[in-house]
Amino acid sequence: MAVGLVCVLAGLSACGGGGKASAAKDGRIEEQVGLDEAGIRLRQANVENLVRDCMKAQGFDYVPVDPNAAQAALVGAQGMSKEDFEKQYGYGITTLYEQRRKQAVAGANKAIRDSLSEADRKAYDHALYGDDPTATFAEAVDSGDYSRLGGCTKTATDQIFGGADVLQSLSSKLDELDQKMRADARMVKAVRDWSECMKAAGYDGLSEQEQVDTVLKKKLEGIVGAPGDAEAAAAAASDYDHAALTALQRDEVAMVNADVKCEHEHVEGVEDKVSEEYESAFREQNAALLAKVPKP
Repeated sequence: MAVGLVCVLAGLSACGGGGKASAAKDGRIEEQVGLDEAGIRLRQANVENLVRDCMKAQGFDYVPVDPNAAQAALVGAQGMSKEDFEKQYGYGITTLYEQRRKQAVAGANKAIRDSLSEADRKAYDHALYGDDPTATFAEAVDSGDYSRLGGCTKTATDQIFGGADVLQSLSSKLDELDQKMRADARMVKAVRDWSECMKAAGYDGLSEQEQVDTVLKKKLEGIVGAPGDAEAAAAAASDYDHAALTALQRDEVAMVNADVKCEHEHVEGVEDKVSEEYESAFREQNAALLAKVPKP
């Protein structure tokens, strides 16, 4: 099943229901246009370099963040495989919450910003983010909403992804493709079998794979609150139930292990066949659009 642009941009280890990469001779569409996990990390590195140049042109220092180094810092290891990541961290939704929170308020750019006067900090934020300082590249990748981006972040993102119009059009068409594949009778049966498998593992009420992410995110918000400003979240670090979060993190790993097992048993083989058929037609129908997406 197509994971959709939002999940692709978020990174495969962070999304449920992705299955394994198709064995189709042409590869999956996201691999073709460099929107698979490896391609996205390369694009993110390029975005960071362009942000540095853009900020320099406006008189500010900015140190590019290496996405691979940031990921390694989160998990404490370089080059962790998807399988090992899922065994240890599930999808990283709750299990890496505290590491991500700390990482968001640390680093060279925070030190640069903190060294500025209040007025210069406001100018720095506006140059970097535009009118909405919460609209970061990471948030856009996670949500799939690039419309809020501004400043150097938007300038760099548009350049790397071929522009907002291309990104939005591709996102919409991939969503349409996803819906068509979901409606295919073979996938309907596979997902129903997956749901029964999850129920047998103790996870009832899941009618589609993406609900694994939704359930975990909702439970996380119930403990730590809704996503917000990183500095505010850091300041409130002691205000949530840490024991409850630890328990939820254990639940995530168990739930994801069940999800991976049920995916392998009931969905992956069917998904490969269905994906190859639908994506072949998609390539023919959207060749011009796909050609507009710059290579990473």
